[in-house]
Amino acid sequence: RRLSNPLEIMKPYYDVVVVGSGYGGGVAAARLASAGRTVCVLERGREIPVGEFPARLSQMNRELQVSSGLGRIGNPAGLFDVRLGRHVHVAMGCGLGGTSLINANVCLSPDPRVFDDTAWPQEVRRDRLLAEGFVRARHMLRPEVSPNGSSYEKVAALRIAASAFERQVKPIPLHVAYESGPNAAGVHQEACIECGDCCGGCNVGAKTTTRSTYIADAAAFGAEIFTGVRVLSLSRDGQHGWRVWAMPTEADTHRGHRYFITADIVVLAAGTLGSTEILLRSRAEGLALSDWLGSRFTSNGDAIALAYNNDVPVNGIGVGQPPKAQVPPVGQAVNALIDLRDTKDVRDGLAICECALPSAFAAALPALLAPGAAAFGEQQEGSLGDKLEAMERATDSLIKGAYQGAVHNTQTFLAVGHDAGNGLMRLEDDRLAVEWTNGPQQRVFERIEDALTTAAHATGGTYMRNPVSEKALGGNLMTVHPLGGCTMGESSATGVVNHKGQVFDASGGAAPGAVHAGLCVCDGAVIPCTLGIHPLMTITALAERAMILLARDRGWQMREGAAPAQAAAAAPAAELQGAKARERNLAWFARWRRRSPAPVEGE
Repeated sequence: RRLSNPLEIMKPYYDVVVVGSGYGGGVAAARLASAGRTVCVLERGREIPVGEFPARLSQMNRELQVSSGLGRIGNPAGLFDVRLGRHVHVAMGCGLGGTSLINANVCLSPDPRVFDDTAWPQEVRRDRLLAEGFVRARHMLRPEVSPNGSSYEKVAALRIAASAFERQVKPIPLHVAYESGPNAAGVHQEACIECGDCCGGCNVGAKTTTRSTYIADAAAFGAEIFTGVRVLSLSRDGQHGWRVWAMPTEADTHRGHRYFITADIVVLAAGTLGSTEILLRSRAEGLALSDWLGSRFTSNGDAIALAYNNDVPVNGIGVGQPPKAQVPPVGQAVNALIDLRDTKDVRDGLAICECALPSAFAAALPALLAPGAAAFGEQQEGSLGDKLEAMERATDSLIKGAYQGAVHNTQTFLAVGHDAGNGLMRLEDDRLAVEWTNGPQQRVFERIEDALTTAAHATGGTYMRNPVSEKALGGNLMTVHPLGGCTMGESSATGVVNHKGQVFDASGGAAPGAVHAGLCVCDGAVIPCTLGIHPLMTITALAERAMILLARDRGWQMREGAAPAQAAAAAPAAELQGAKARERNLAWFARWRRRSPAPVEGE
């Protein structure tokens, strides 16, 4: 069932507006709706039902949007959102559920020493509410290790790579349903079929996204969900707390399309880039915010690389549903970890895992990887026989496709470490730009490359960097885990938000710890340092913690557990109500969207 509503029923005022529907936004919407608040969720992407995720390369192309300082090409609501920068590129998801729709489901917590970093406010380091946040996150996402994880060929290949470090691989808990049945929000999920397409969007319904958990729970408690809405900026409202300025996502410019809704509380959860961009634009329009806004960007030490044409089978290309090839079970996107985090200095730690590529890429991989390996690959010296076998496998892939030969024997690595976290985000011609001049040269990426080269050579593969990281192609980093920009601090002199996610008020004469009442940030943008591991669990736990504190400060009681089953099953009735409300509110909405608002403070 669809959770999103027609825009015509959107009201001019809500108690709470949540911007974004990923891990932070999902938590905020579900918890505040359960506390009896009227909640509106605004998502710039669209709702993609199970079964409608891209399964072929042509469909993948239609779901791609690429932005740079020169503009944007592709579908503005495309599922795969790639931001090209001067020094670092960012890939993220766009849709109801955010990046949870296309991530690798990795539910790992940071090394506890990460929270000893003085970048974290004292409250986060000392109270036990973050631990409670992790408990709540695990309850809702229900991460479990795959029961068949040790049998997958890509895990067996990683096991050989781990032996080069004298390590054993560790299984990774994933937010995936291995058995059919209701999840923590009461939503039915089908059992995982081990097709490997997690990072292309799950067409089975086994992937436990925020859409199927937190957002579904929020809707069952009465939250109204709207998609195709791009939030531009925020400003104070004389009657209520805030005006949320927005426009349709598909519009090329806000001219003639800009409108606002009001709320007492606004929770920004549009992702690291989205939340930072909204606040940067709000500051440009007059909202007093900390000078730290946009700073401390980090890639979370991300690196992506390949071991091409190994001597052992990997079976690391998804097959989709229905399956595109008759091969052994691929497994989930990620199943196992080489954990190199037990270093004396926590910032020297690394984590390496394998990853299955989506089946939609399969048709293009043989023609892409063979010349890429020849041009950029690093291969160990081998015998003539080894070279002839490698050539035979490459030929098999070119003739027979990705599920045989060299591509079938290719391992994809995802590595995470600790970079310096000193990037900067700012607006250029009203577009977000990331500056990180020394990012690609940081020592952590050299250490990751050395480790991945060792892992690739352990299985006889040709080491290939992410193509965009090759100097001949720009040498930029690529991250799927951007953090920072609205980081936590003790005051406006050290951060953008406090330990609760409340945004500091940097007005002249305001106390250092003063906050803008009713304005919070609740996503990866608040994290003040690298985590050294995939961040989804930490983002979710911090959001749970922030909602506990918000409810406590306001004297609200959040209901424990999922909404009543009858509320979750009321979608058809809600659709009928929506149709009636559409007839009632259409004239008002048309006037509202056409409105050319008079200038307000900050415009």
